Amino acid sequence: MKNIFTLVLFLASLSFYGQDKKVSFLNLVGNNIQVPRGCEAQSEFELQACDGTSIKWDYYSDDMLSAVFDATISAFAESNSSKSEVTFTSFGSQLKGYKFKMGTTFQYFLMGKIKDQPLMINLGTPKDINGNDDLDGFLSLFFDEVS
Repeated sequence: MKNIFTLVLFLASLSFYGQDKKVSFLNLVGNNIQVPRGCEAQSEFELQACDGTSIKWDYYSDDMLSAVFDATISAFAESNSSKSEVTFTSFGSQLKGYKFKMGTTFQYFLMGKIKDQPLMINLGTPKDINGNDDLDGFLSLFFDEVS
């Protein structure tokens, strides 16, 4: 009996340990975006190092969003003087924020509402996104327009 219990416990632990929870779709306020081939999502809210680009978003309440966004921008502005305003459109909603140049990469912090859900998007990329033509590859799945 002890051997059977040990065997069952061993097989159960193997099935849990061997499971790879690979995320195949990202979820941006109910908009499902397929993880691009060759890229790996950390969660359904974060894609890291996909062709040199990483994107992550967090949901907040209205007042919490402003506080977190302002604190993030202040922290980045202290160590970086290349702050410029940007506006992106995502799923028909305007997101406003700032772009920072950090060495050979660009860091974008955007805030706004998509489907009435306040959120902040953190985008790091080697691309200087100045217009719609710069939204190639998987970035065009997230953003409709840049101004």
